[in-house]
Amino acid sequence: MEGHNFEQLKAHILPLSQSNNFNIARTEWDLVGVEISDEIDNCPCGQVIKEHCYIRNRLTGSGTFVGNVCINRFMQIDTGNLFDGLKRIASDDTANANHDLIEYAFRKGYLFGENEYNFLKQTVLKRKLSLAQIKWKQKINRRIINKTIVRRRSELL
Repeated sequence: MEGHNFEQLKAHILPLSQSNNFNIARTEWDLVGVEISDEIDNCPCGQVIKEHCYIRNRLTGSGTFVGNVCINRFMQIDTGNLFDGLKRIASDDTANANHDLIEYAFRKGYLFGENEYNFLKQTVLKRKLSLAQIKWKQKINRRIINKTIVRRRSELL
């Protein structure tokens, strides 16, 4: 993969991990957040990125970020279509979030409980919504884009 330096990524991840073996160390990490930035940054592998995947090591408590390709290919944490969904609603706040984004938003606490979760799931493929449904969807999408938490962590567990 051009621009993706696996050894450079490994050198970044291993000191933040408990294990010195990358194949074991990568299993210590969890995805804790994603972001599409307007500014260009560099993944620890050296690749230029705008899609940041924030990860936390559940054994050491260390945190860092990697790019979308590295999270999937090297860390083997699947972000699925999460970034596609984020891009879609960021460019059009009336657009439908995809299933991966809905699940992510629910886990992160960006949705007011089951009602909003079920609403998004039921309308994910619908093209014609009432004005009230469109307004509700815009309100939810803006919350997701702005990473606004509306439920306490204890409610999420």
